[in-house]
Amino acid sequence: MKRRKFINNILISSLGLSSMGFSKSYLNSINFPYKLSLAQFSLYPLMMSNKDFDPYSFAKVSYDLGFEGLEYLAAMYKGGFFDSDNKFGLKEAKKMAQESKMRSDDLGLKNLLIMVDGEGNLANKDKNFNSNSVSNHKKWIDCASEMGCHSIRVNLDSDGTLDDWTNNSIESLNKLCEYAKPLDVNVIVENHTTYTANGISYAANADYIINVLDKVEFDNTGTLPDFGNWCESFKSRRGRRSREEIESLINGESADKQKKTNSSYFNSCEKYNDMYEGISKLLPYAKGLSAKITGFDENGDDLDIDYSKMLDVVRKSNYNGYIGIEQQSFIDNPGLDPIEAIKMAKKLIFKSWSNIS
Repeated sequence: MKRRKFINNILISSLGLSSMGFSKSYLNSINFPYKLSLAQFSLYPLMMSNKDFDPYSFAKVSYDLGFEGLEYLAAMYKGGFFDSDNKFGLKEAKKMAQESKMRSDDLGLKNLLIMVDGEGNLANKDKNFNSNSVSNHKKWIDCASEMGCHSIRVNLDSDGTLDDWTNNSIESLNKLCEYAKPLDVNVIVENHTTYTANGISYAANADYIINVLDKVEFDNTGTLPDFGNWCESFKSRRGRRSREEIESLINGESADKQKKTNSSYFNSCEKYNDMYEGISKLLPYAKGLSAKITGFDENGDDLDIDYSKMLDVVRKSNYNGYIGIEQQSFIDNPGLDPIEAIKMAKKLIFKSWSNIS
């Protein structure tokens, strides 16, 4: 199939593909058994720093970096988390699906899932709010179906107690799964740091998630285990970072020049659940796997996660799907080019695998 040229001018100068050094012969030599996908959030700093950034360059960038699968970020196509287009409806989502599928097909890449954010909480005490949120998510199920994705990823945000969160999560997932079932789409849950009225993030607890999933009536649900999202409560509730804070980090403006031993996320956490145990519990339900990179130390290792230990947990499970790289190193490595960070993430995964294989 003839490849069309979808090259984002902002990115092409930074790709440096000849420096990747990860040939198929190298991968065979370490017997790496998993295909790699790229989470589009890894490119989010490029969108924040460049108003002309084209989210449809995702397939081309991923292809040039050697990935085989694509994990889309819905917010990219709505203007981002801060400038989200509230008029982005089914018509716009269908257009996004058609354009994205055309580009991925042209390059022979597999569309895997869509990470959905900013469409409303799914586990609030307010039933009407939850119902509206469910409706907002449905266009992304349609979108995923048209693109050939196996899943949409949802977050279970709430403003209530654990019982509120549990019951409303089950109700919302049942509604979404019922809608998605005929379209052959899964609705999967990521362990995530969410915000509740009492400051507890129930979705960062594997046992809480499993309790919900075991009570959903449909089999087209599951998990997207994330290596790094395990903070159940923070030392102080500053809320989400502002646009200004994130932009300053992306532009390399940081007063913290000290050597880091853990990420800012980890250091601000009050109750951090055991990540290796949590991943082990969620893997039997997994329909994807997110290799979070919170930041790099001077050796190129993750600031929080022992990747050799984590990949050994994955190896001992029956998981055989894609591993998706999701780097967010701009917070703890301000000024690091996102493309270079993605290359470093791949290097870390292969190095870590070679340590255990």
